[in-house]
Amino acid sequence: MDSETGPEVTEASPSGEPDAGGTPFAPVDPAPPFPSAPASQPDPGQTFQGQQYPGQPYPGQPYPGQPYPGQPYPAPPYPGQPYPAQSWPGYGQGPAGPYGYAPYGYGVPHAPAGTNGMAVAALVLGICGFFFITPIVGLVLGLVALSAVRRSGQKGKGLAISGIVLSSLWIALFAGLITVAAVTAPDPVHRDAAGNVVKKGSVPVFSLRPKDCFTVPAGMIGSTESHLKDFTVVPCSTPHDSETVGSFTATESSFPGIDALRAEGRSQCFTVLTAYLTDVGSLPNGSIVQFVYPNEQAWAASKHRVVCFIQFPAANVTKLLYHDAASYTPDQRRFLDAERPLINELAHLSATRQSEDLPALRERANAIATATRNDIAALTSASWPADVQPNVDVLVSERRAAGELWTKAASAPDVETFSEEAEQAVDAVDPADIGTVRSALALPVTSGVSSPSGSFDSSDPSGSSLAA
Repeated sequence: MDSETGPEVTEASPSGEPDAGGTPFAPVDPAPPFPSAPASQPDPGQTFQGQQYPGQPYPGQPYPGQPYPGQPYPAPPYPGQPYPAQSWPGYGQGPAGPYGYAPYGYGVPHAPAGTNGMAVAALVLGICGFFFITPIVGLVLGLVALSAVRRSGQKGKGLAISGIVLSSLWIALFAGLITVAAVTAPDPVHRDAAGNVVKKGSVPVFSLRPKDCFTVPAGMIGSTESHLKDFTVVPCSTPHDSETVGSFTATESSFPGIDALRAEGRSQCFTVLTAYLTDVGSLPNGSIVQFVYPNEQAWAASKHRVVCFIQFPAANVTKLLYHDAASYTPDQRRFLDAERPLINELAHLSATRQSEDLPALRERANAIATATRNDIAALTSASWPADVQPNVDVLVSERRAAGELWTKAASAPDVETFSEEAEQAVDAVDPADIGTVRSALALPVTSGVSSPSGSFDSSDPSGSSLAA
């Protein structure tokens, strides 16, 4: 029978089966109540005696969140209910992003993609190391790139290492070349206040000075293709085979050619020699006047000087042949001054090729005849010491005979006749008679150089063309 307030509620069957018309359910045991915290434990968040920092567990509680002593763990969830979300100590759980993935900014970051640009640059500069400065920059970039790749995880480690290796090889190569150049570079010459060489050194060919002593490099004389740029000069007290006597400057506006420069060198260098040496007759027998002249390449570089030097028969000379005029006595200077112009003209004839045309040869003979007359006038202008005068008189007599023959040669009808008369004029003066006068005046006498015509080797000086 229904009550006024609603249907009658029947009690559940002890078996758990629902009554007819009721809704089925499962019997649930009531959860046991959590025991209350001990009276001595403070409330959560409240400090307690002996607590060193906020959040420190209560004594006996190993870590925060564990039940108090005697308090059981929370009951497991109902069947089908998932466990509540857990948080690992020290890590917060961010909100879920779309599709179940964590949004940007959460989780482990990804390594930067791509290749390190400095590593690429280091490799390129290492390959182009022949520009000298690039391997230095490449080495620095390679080291920086290698460090950056290790930190960022980018690609390019191999490129950086390759750039470092290539740059290091280039630097080592340049260092080696610089070292070799420094070791093999010629030492500069050392001179005293007067300009004399006091220590062996290197001098540019066209910068040789009078009184510079050296040994001619093998194969240089007569060469027209030599690329020699420097001579090694030494103190004249050390063995050498050559001595610079001076130079002159070719005056042509354009390159005159090898043959013209050779002819000018043969002619002018004898004049330079007689101006350098007060006593040309003191030269060792077999000495040759040589010279170095510019080739077309050197001429284009504004090098127009022709350097003249005396080459001795062997590299065993250990003194300077130059002597200041003040070192001679008045009688010695008088004799040498009288002979010098004649020696100079005879030297010019020796330098003249026999293939020259007849007018040029006649001109030379006429100049020698004039110089001979001047020589006689100088020798007879004043008396000589008693032990010298007889010897001077013999020499003057021979000079007069030679002068007549040179005048005759100056009007020779052909080259063959000229050669015969010139040879007779040279033979008219006995070299021994010149030596006798020199001995009486205490001048050095060298075999074969007493005669003005024999003061120089009969070989034709060819000179050397250099592009230095």
